[in-house]
Amino acid sequence: MSALPFTEHLAGAFEATAGSLPGAKDAAVAARRKAAIEAFQRLGLPNHKLESWKFTGLNALERQVWSLPANDGSVDPVRLKATALNVDSHRLVFVNGRFDAAASKIGALPKGATLAPLSAAGDALKDALAAAGDGREVSLSELNAALASDGVVLLLQDGVTLDKPVEIVSFGVPALVNLRHLIRLGAKAEATVLESYRDGGASAAGWTNVYAHVAVGAGARLTHIRLQAEHDAAYHAALGRVSIGAGARYTHVSVQGGAALARHELHVEFVGRDAKADIQGLVLAHGAAHLDHTLFLHHAVPDCSSNQLFKHVVDDHGHAVFQGGIRVAPQAQKTDAQQLSRTLLLADRAQIDTKPELEILADDVKCSHGASIGDVDAQQLFYMQARGIPVAEARRLLLSGFAYEVVSAAPEGALRDHVEAFVEGWLAANSEKGGKA
Repeated sequence: MSALPFTEHLAGAFEATAGSLPGAKDAAVAARRKAAIEAFQRLGLPNHKLESWKFTGLNALERQVWSLPANDGSVDPVRLKATALNVDSHRLVFVNGRFDAAASKIGALPKGATLAPLSAAGDALKDALAAAGDGREVSLSELNAALASDGVVLLLQDGVTLDKPVEIVSFGVPALVNLRHLIRLGAKAEATVLESYRDGGASAAGWTNVYAHVAVGAGARLTHIRLQAEHDAAYHAALGRVSIGAGARYTHVSVQGGAALARHELHVEFVGRDAKADIQGLVLAHGAAHLDHTLFLHHAVPDCSSNQLFKHVVDDHGHAVFQGGIRVAPQAQKTDAQQLSRTLLLADRAQIDTKPELEILADDVKCSHGASIGDVDAQQLFYMQARGIPVAEARRLLLSGFAYEVVSAAPEGALRDHVEAFVEGWLAANSEKGGKA
């Protein structure tokens, strides 16, 4: 362990690396990064004293000495092929937190579209590094702003549609990797984005720290899929901030099936009327994995609707966390906000902390939330065994059906097949290991 306190050690790593980070020669960028690392030093890591971090602690991060990754690196073509979308895409691959041009294929883009690695994004870098808010809750995003080595910038002008998905693939390494994404869709633009965080193959634990700023313009449509499948010993922290314009549609699917400790925190705000958000999440936890979905949804304007469905399959000593906060502002009349959390605990020591929070300040709304926790239905299991299906296979089929409601939120076709293949692979692997899942 480093002799220096955790924050000072990372500040030292920043000083040693700042000159090689994107935009280092731009005075405004350099000043922003300097202010960000100072904010992180002042704030420290979030801890249990913060209500939103009540169930997830980061002490394990402080017990390790984190280095920043080397500038070079490449991905094994076999590993890339096994984890990439089986369809033509605008693909950006990151290894060691850096853009791997040889493994990427951005391809031709329509007029009015910009898609580039953050390290080559020019003036957009300043927007991407903008502060994510105030308070101790943003300390990880400030650390990210200071150390972000790369990421993706996707900008679509009004009316521009991408006919192929944007695929962002990051391979975890045994170091601290900071990726930062900026996604902005103009009015009536359309795109599909897949963020995929994969096991890089190293045995040592790494820490991936991601920040994404997403803006969906008026009448635009964004389908945003997120798949976290990092090494079982890895740490993963992600914060996303999304604004949804008038008449826009935002579909988000988050699947977490990797890492020892992972948290995906999403803040969504409606900024225009008649907009809709459909947000779904799936946790697959085994061993001693701790996987957290935390969502804050702000209905700030009238006539908007949101639908949340989060499901959890937890085995062994696994621990899942779901926090779903919804705030309906006084002026947000005719809001329709629905939230449901469902969990299957497959072992005695498996656990879930689920915390819905509704703050309704308008009087003409439809809002509801619900949560259920249980095991695989014994009668359904008996019925399948009575027809000759082995118990492990029967449980896998029942769990597959449980998970599919979230998987089916992905667009039909190659993207849904991709997510489904990961989920089915996870269920099959764990059935073989323990005979429980």
